[in-house]
Amino acid sequence: MTGYELLEILKDYLNEARIDSFITEVKGVPVLKATLTGLGGNNDGSAITEINFIDFEELGAPALQMFTTVALNIDKDNLDPCELELNDYNLRYVVIGSFNVYKPYRQIYHRYAQVLIGDDEEQVAQAKAMLNVAATQISACYDDILRYAEDAR
Repeated sequence: MTGYELLEILKDYLNEARIDSFITEVKGVPVLKATLTGLGGNNDGSAITEINFIDFEELGAPALQMFTTVALNIDKDNLDPCELELNDYNLRYVVIGSFNVYKPYRQIYHRYAQVLIGDDEEQVAQAKAMLNVAATQISACYDDILRYAEDAR
């Protein structure tokens, strides 16, 4: 199975779960984009996630990356303090992946990557589990992350 075929399977999986998703290309790389909704304690938060394969042949297996923008438009004076707070938060509360600040776009993102091993069926199961676990992690931390961001959405 190709990486694109796996992204198609994941797109269908997300759409079946009523998560809007589509596949596009970014600089020639296929990327599955989806809007995660129902995040946070009040189930009213949302975030945009992008899923793609990392080109890292040394692994000997495909690596799937999930990059999720959680907060936008962070005040430029809060970027450094926010980054410091997130580093501490990651050590204390984040089980998989990590939350980070991307200063050029003044955003907080969560990044998680996983090597997929086994046959096609096993890789599909691992990829679906990765999406579920990462989305659960993001939702559990969502309210805290927005407080760090002082996001005015």
